[in-house]
Formats: sequence, C-alpha cells, structure tokens
Amino acid sequence: MAAISNEEINSIMNAANILDVISSYGVNFEKKGNNYFAKCPFHEDNHPSFCVNLEKHIYTCFECHRTGNVFSFVQDYENVSFLEAVRIVADKSGIEVNLGETHVSRYESNYEAVDLASKYYANNLKASIGKKAREYLNKRGLNDDIINEFEIGFASNDSNTLTKLLLTKGFSENVLVDSGLSQRGNSLYDLFRNRVTFPIHDPSGKVVGFSARIYEDVDEAKYINTKETPIFKKGEILFNYHRAVNEARRLGYLILVEGQMDAIRVYASGVKNVVATMGTALTKDHVKLLSHLNVKCVLCFDNDDAGEKATIKNGDILDEAHVEMSVLRLSGAKDPDEYILKYGADKYVDAVKNAISYFDFKLGYLKKNKNFDKVDDVSLYINSVISELNKSKDQVLIDLTVNKLANEYGVDKNVLLNKIVKVEPVKVIKVEEKPKVKLSKYMKLCEVLLYYMINDVKYIKLYEQELAYIPNDKYAGVAEDILAFYLKYNYISIADFISYEALLDNYDLVTSIIDNNIDLELSDNEYVGIIQKIKVWINENKISELKEKVKTTSDINEKLKLMDEIAVLKRKGV
Repeated sequence: MAAISNEEINSIMNAANILDVISSYGVNFEKKGNNYFAKCPFHEDNHPSFCVNLEKHIYTCFECHRTGNVFSFVQDYENVSFLEAVRIVADKSGIEVNLGETHVSRYESNYEAVDLASKYYANNLKASIGKKAREYLNKRGLNDDIINEFEIGFASNDSNTLTKLLLTKGFSENVLVDSGLSQRGNSLYDLFRNRVTFPIHDPSGKVVGFSARIYEDVDEAKYINTKETPIFKKGEILFNYHRAVNEARRLGYLILVEGQMDAIRVYASGVKNVVATMGTALTKDHVKLLSHLNVKCVLCFDNDDAGEKATIKNGDILDEAHVEMSVLRLSGAKDPDEYILKYGADKYVDAVKNAISYFDFKLGYLKKNKNFDKVDDVSLYINSVISELNKSKDQVLIDLTVNKLANEYGVDKNVLLNKIVKVEPVKVIKVEEKPKVKLSKYMKLCEVLLYYMINDVKYIKLYEQELAYIPNDKYAGVAEDILAFYLKYNYISIADFISYEALLDNYDLVTSIIDNNIDLELSDNEYVGIIQKIKVWINENKISELKEKVKTTSDINEKLKLMDEIAVLKRKGV
C-alpha cells in the first residue's frame, strides 16, 4: 500500500484539471455539449473519439475503449506506475506531494545506479582529473551553465573506479552489468573510461544511459553508447526530449538533429525546442512521441549525402504518420554544431524560419543526378513526382504541382491528371485496443448495477438493503470494493474510485464497466428493476442447485423437503 493515502491522491486529482493535464500532452480538444472531444492519443484516430467528462473527471475513447481518470491517462501515456503518474500530475498542477519510499519499479535499482553514475561523472569533470576534459568542452564553446544543465561528466581512465563505488553502495554486479555501466572480463570493470559523458534521459526525465565521447586525439571510436538495457531502449528515446517538450508545444514546432552535440549546441544558442535522433532512423516509438506532441517537425540533419538520405528516410516515416514537416539544409557547414559556431545563433534562428516544406525538399531531391536535356530523365522525374502526389490527400498541393509540371516541361495537364490515383481513405488501425467482450444477459445486469453504484451513494444503500450479493465472483469483488470505499470515505465518485482500484486487483474490470456504460442515463426505477432481475437470477441458480440435490439424494423425506424449497423459490420468483 502506498505511503500516500487515498485521501491525498483524491485531493491531487480534484485539484488537477484533467482537461489541462491531457492538453499538456498536445491533445487538442473541442467542446461539444457538456463534454470535450479530441483525436485519441492512444490509437490512429481520424475522427475525434476521445471524450473528457469534466463533471465526472474521467475520459473514455469510444473506439479503442480506454477509460480512466487523470492518473490513468498519464500512467498509460508515459508508461509509468500509478504512483509515478500521481507524482507527474501533482508536478504539472503545482501540488507538493511526498510518495515516501513507495515508488518502486522492477528496475528501480537500475535507475538508481545510472543516476548515481551520472552524478559521479559530473563530479569528476569538476575535479582536477577532469581538467583536460573541461578544457576540451570549453574549446568547443560549452560554458559551465550548459555543462551543468546537460549534466555533462567525465569518466576517468581508471579501470573500475565507478564499479567499486557502486558495489560499496550496495548495488549488485548484475545490476551494474544490466544497467550498461560495467562489463565482465577477468574481473568487473567500468564500460566508460577516459571519455566525456553525456547522460541520456527518458521522456519523463530519468537518466537511463550515456553517450561517451573521446576528447583527446586517440585511435578509438569517437562515441560509445550504453547498450540496450531494461531501462534504456534507443528506439524509444530522443535525446533532450524531456527538456524540449514544453518549449516545442509553446512554439508549435520541434527541431530534429542527428547527434547530441548538435542538440546541445542548438539548445545553448537559445533554441530549446530541439531533440536528437542519436544517429538512428526514427522508430515507431519515436513517431508516437512526435505524433502525441502534435507540433510541426523541422528536420535539420547533416549537410552531406548521408544527412540528405537521413532526411528522406526519416521524412518519409513522419510523412506516412501524417506529421507536418519542414526541412532545414544548412549551407557552409557540415552540421548545426559547426554552423552555429561559424555563423552565430541568430543566423541559425533565421535559417529555421526559412525552412522549406518536406514536399519541396523531396522534389529537389528527386531532381538530383538527372540531365533534363534527356527525355528519359525528364520522364523519370515527372513519374517520381506523380508517385509522391499519389501519397497525398491534399488536392490543392496536387493541382498546384500538376500545373507546375505541365508548364515547366510542356506536358499535357490531362495526361498528368490521369496518372493521379484516387486514394481510398486509409483504414484506421487501432493500436493496443481493448476489445469489447460480449456479455451474457446477467453479466450485463451486473455491470449496469455496479455502474449505478459507483455513480451515487443511494444506489449503494439500495444494493445493501435489497440484494447485498452478486452470484459472480469477479463482479462480487468489485461490489465489495465499492462497499469498502463507501464505508471508509462515506461518499462515492467514479474518478476517485478508479484511483482506489488502481492499487487493488479489479482496476481493468472497473474501467471496462465504466467504458461499457458511459452513456447510460441513470434512473431509480431502472435500478430497482435491475435488482429484481438479479434476484430472479439468484433464485434460478438456487433452484438449479436444489434440483441437482433432488437427483442425487435417495432419502425420500429429504427429496420432499428439497421440492418444497424449490416450490417456495418459484413462488418467490413469480
């Protein structure tokens, strides 16, 4: 059980505005009636199916069937524990909260070891052993403020200093190896040695790994990075995302660069809405992060052939996910780091403002290495552009481009238009959808009964007076939890009860019950009718049990007694 009480959890939830918290993740709402609707952030949603009910402090998606309160949303969206979600909501709402020592995840030791390593490296950089590394960073234009903000550190040349330190702090050898801090050989030794270290954070801001760079002219790999670990998945992390996210939402765009030094340089220049892909192509998880952010992406990769190809590869991935993009190609420098050092931050900011659309960049890319005096090359280019247009649903873009091609290359416009395929709307593929389970008549009655109970105390009292029993273990368990909540707090609320269940065993069932009945209009007469139908069901079950006993007993008096009981139950049912 959490050190933080349910009363405190509910107080945080009531103080937090669920609409504001969810909106902070880039979800844009439109008010319809008493509710607010948006495209669901949990699946590819072409129509607003995600609904927030401010009165009940809950949300539900009518397509993927996710339902919950503000904590549930953060828990699912950021993939954190319930108690961590409570902390995040409190932070977003400016509420102080102490979770004590209860926020323990399966990999808590890994997080703690990596965090301590980050602090150790940072202290090394400030000490005398880090003097040359500091000089290297200063020569590269990184001042103390940036070094401190990015928690840049230094791994000494000693073979196992960090390993020894962490072992004395109580961490096991397995944790150190699994966290990517130490390696096994003849003995256990440090992975990073004689390198400048750059901590890598997950989207919530926890240190999960490192990128370590040489700072002297030695014959070694320029960078070595933390291997894949239980807490560090390169395909799920964008460098500097946790710092950039709020500024990106404020400005409406996010800059993507290739390496962390580029991101640090851009950030240090005052442009803080920047993240780095760390040299990898964007993954589905990266795209999900960017899609949820709901801002324009500016691709600013290295000014060479590899950077151009990376722009096309990543641009196509984002284009397929319908993320709005523009492209910034820097002339006179190989990358943003060099460009800013050479020309200054102001010129870089101006260049960002003049970034071209991804489609225009793609057209320029398709023109490369073609001789437009040759008919074959002209034909190849036009057909390539048509192929790109066939991916677009923007009719204005299609018409403008076709007109431009017809005018520039003297091709009949109708010939080009005949090559445009009318693309059928793409079927929505729901991700992590919770399918609706078909319920029997009596299972449906149980769910409706419980939905009434978590909406109003009067229905709890009527249940206690008239029924007090559900002949189904899983639904009976929820009823017991509702009664326990009411007896403890003397009230009931859907949103508060969801939080209560999050620390118990019936959370998924409770959210499913709410989702299945969210549109139900409550009626006292209807509720009484439900209780009566469940009573009939209980009687039918008892009659069936007694009939089985009649079949199995050989005592005539016992048979007569059982048959009398059956008759009484049948009259009662009528």
